[in-house]
Amino acid sequence: MTRLRRSLRASVVDGAACAAMTGFGELYFPAFGLLLGASPFQVGLLTTVPILCGSAAQLLAPRAAHRMGDKRFVVLAAVAQALLFAAIGWLALATAGDRYAALLVGVALYWGLALGINPVWNAWMGRMVPPVARSRFFGRRAAAVNAALLGSTLLGGALLHAAAGSDWGAASGFVAVFALAGLSRLVSARFLAVQHDPRHGPPPPRPHLLAVVRGLRGRPYGRLIALLVLMMGAVHISAAYFPPYMLQRLGLSYAEYTILNAAVLLSRIASSAYWGEVARRHGNRRALQVAGTLLVPLAGLWAISDQFLYLVALQVLAGFAWAGFELATVLTLFDATRDEERAGALSLYTLLNGVAIVVGSLLGGSILRWLGSAGYPAIFLLSTSLRGVILASLARGVGVRRDGEHRFRRVFVEVISFGRAS
Repeated sequence: MTRLRRSLRASVVDGAACAAMTGFGELYFPAFGLLLGASPFQVGLLTTVPILCGSAAQLLAPRAAHRMGDKRFVVLAAVAQALLFAAIGWLALATAGDRYAALLVGVALYWGLALGINPVWNAWMGRMVPPVARSRFFGRRAAAVNAALLGSTLLGGALLHAAAGSDWGAASGFVAVFALAGLSRLVSARFLAVQHDPRHGPPPPRPHLLAVVRGLRGRPYGRLIALLVLMMGAVHISAAYFPPYMLQRLGLSYAEYTILNAAVLLSRIASSAYWGEVARRHGNRRALQVAGTLLVPLAGLWAISDQFLYLVALQVLAGFAWAGFELATVLTLFDATRDEERAGALSLYTLLNGVAIVVGSLLGGSILRWLGSAGYPAIFLLSTSLRGVILASLARGVGVRRDGEHRFRRVFVEVISFGRAS
């Protein structure tokens, strides 16, 4: 038990350091692309195409992890991801060559490592964290992760804002934040290495991807993957274009851009533990259904007003909804998959998710290229409409039903009032 506690504490530190990498690095890839001269459509490609490339590459991850061991694979991939930020940061200082193309390749490698880690890490955590403790542990871990993400995002934004107004220019700010991202990931790798894997003996054979595909119709994870993949496709019709909308269409400064991102993260921090309790009391599928419902109107609400305080409030709502949806997604995937099939199912989910994200992004980008800046309200409203249709069609039968489960309406009312059902 002592060993488990040490590993769980290390997992929290690892998660926080990994989140710092995201706050210093990943969140600023779109802004960096704009600095290098990318168009809004190219920023959309930068946000989505690397995810598809990573989704395809990560199909090799379970096989590699099977040979190397899950823990060793995850640690080595994390170290490689940290070193990659040195190359990305160098692009800010380079003066020759197609820097956008090089950035696209670098971000694709970043996502290949990130998505390769995910299914293996989830399988490892599924063995290490006892089922009875999962909702509470991952809820608390998410709070630490979001706190680190908020702090790194604010510090990264402050560095970029200060650099943009200095003699060194914005490029020096990106060098600094990407260096901090790499260092944060190295810290994460260190704390991954001290965690234990409770598996005894050789790992069980993992099913071939075709077997996992055939299981989409008969296994509980089938409908869940369909819901998540289609929702992400609908979300990324608009999500890929929020950075150029904020920085170019609305003309926000780096400071204002950072404040809007920070509002999402602060809301996640405040609500992560709450969503863990919702999942514990009402079941993971109910938490997923309620959080998904809250996600539906978010994109369309951007078409109502561009007042900064309104956008801050909207980002707070978005952070609350995404905190619940992401936590419930992880927990419901644990419920719906067996240990021996989890890595394969998550690999398939990641691949399909990457395809859906790129399709959604290309649809949104095509509308923007056709309508110009007037296309932003169109993609916001289209994204919201499709989210509603998908959720209404697939959410009812998703996941694993819990005995004595309360009705959706009762749980929804409890959540939107931020209360607790009696």
